[in-house]
Amino acid sequence: MTSLSTRLTRVLAVASLATLAACATVPGQDPAQRNVILFLGDGMGVSTVTAARIFEGQRQGLAGEEHALAFEQFPHVALVKTYNTDGQVPDSAGTMSAIMTGEKTRVGHIAVGPDVERNDCPGSLAGKRRTLLEEAELGGYATG
Repeated sequence: MTSLSTRLTRVLAVASLATLAACATVPGQDPAQRNVILFLGDGMGVSTVTAARIFEGQRQGLAGEEHALAFEQFPHVALVKTYNTDGQVPDSAGTMSAIMTGEKTRVGHIAVGPDVERNDCPGSLAGKRRTLLEEAELGGYATG
C-alpha cells in the first residue's frame, strides 16, 4: 500500500501533465478538432481528488478547500462509477476493461467478458472483447 503523500504526489504529477497537454497549442491550427486525448485517473475517487486539492492549495498558502487542481479546470471533465461483476471493491484491470470495452468483467481480468474464468486461456480467447483503442485503430486513427 502506498502512503498518502506518495498517492498525492502521483495525483499532482498527473494533474501537471494534463495541464501541459491542455495548454499546448499550435499557431494557426484549424479550430475543428480531429482527435481526442483521454485522461483516465486510476484510483482518483472523489475523496482522493479532494485530498489532493486541499494538499496542493495549502502548500501554496491558500485555502485548500477552495483550490482547484489543473485538470478540474478542463472544459470537459467526468466522473465514472464502475465496478467488477464479482466483487464490491473494484480493481484497475476490471474497471479499465469496463471503460474501454463497454462491458463489466471480473476482478483481475482485462478485456474479456464476465463469464471467463481465471487461468482459462481458451476461454479468454473466446471471451475477448474489442477495446476502444482497437476500434479506433480499425477506423484508421492513431493510438498510443
